[in-house]
Amino acid sequence: MATTHPDSTQETKPRLALRSDWRVRTGILLILIGGVILIDSFLKTGWLSLMILPVLGLLFLAGGLRVQQWGWMVAGSIFTSLGVGIFLALSPFFRLSGIERMGWLLLAFGCGWLLITLLSRLFGAPVAWWALIPGSALASGGAVLLFSRLRLLDFILYIGLGLGLAFLLWGLASRLFGLIIPGSLLVGLAPGVYLGWATPGELNPLARTGVMLVGFALGWGLVTFFSRRVTPRFLWWPLIPAGVLAMTGWGLYIGGDPHNALSFIGNTGSLALILLGVYLLLMRRGIHG
Repeated sequence: MATTHPDSTQETKPRLALRSDWRVRTGILLILIGGVILIDSFLKTGWLSLMILPVLGLLFLAGGLRVQQWGWMVAGSIFTSLGVGIFLALSPFFRLSGIERMGWLLLAFGCGWLLITLLSRLFGAPVAWWALIPGSALASGGAVLLFSRLRLLDFILYIGLGLGLAFLLWGLASRLFGLIIPGSLLVGLAPGVYLGWATPGELNPLARTGVMLVGFALGWGLVTFFSRRVTPRFLWWPLIPAGVLAMTGWGLYIGGDPHNALSFIGNTGSLALILLGVYLLLMRRGIHG
């Protein structure tokens, strides 16, 4: 005849109580949500139902912070940011165009993903650096819809620079050289493309291509600059493509706009001097990775 161990029955009771407690809380929450939707259908406020998602996200976020449950914090960050974005996009309080509504939605939602990284950093969980990628892409997309003239080059600048900074921060914090390289290249290339082709002026295509190549060369220079974070010594090989690109860019600019060649070379060369000066200061202070 089978016998039941007393410890197993004692362990089963708390589990049943926990499941029952979850059912009660979920039931109460569903009743409240349904009640708010029903009330709004009669009042026709246009905003009361929009408050459900951000309030729900704040409840998840507060509960996660209280019991130190990382999954609740992630869900709370996403629900809160998405709810705030939807509220800004659809609320009758703001007179926005369709593009502006989409911009605020993307910007708020992107900030929610960035909040995931911040919370993981503050509360001792494994740092969610990966959340920087969707967060920066969404926030950059929202920013370009709100603060630019919506040209293709505006998207290249905002999103390229945002993703580049995200990769660079992730790579520097995690000491991953494979992330530092694309981050540095995007940080140099995105502004280079924008300054070369989007700025007004009478530059011909040769000169504009030269500006773009010099910006790309700066990105390769940043690879060398930030390599000290990962390796015992600076890696100098990225300066080879940086030098080739810089010389080619200067040559194209001189051929396309010889009157402003000296000022352009002086301005871009000053950036290289600044990087060299910072490098010497780091070596003088003995900063190690």
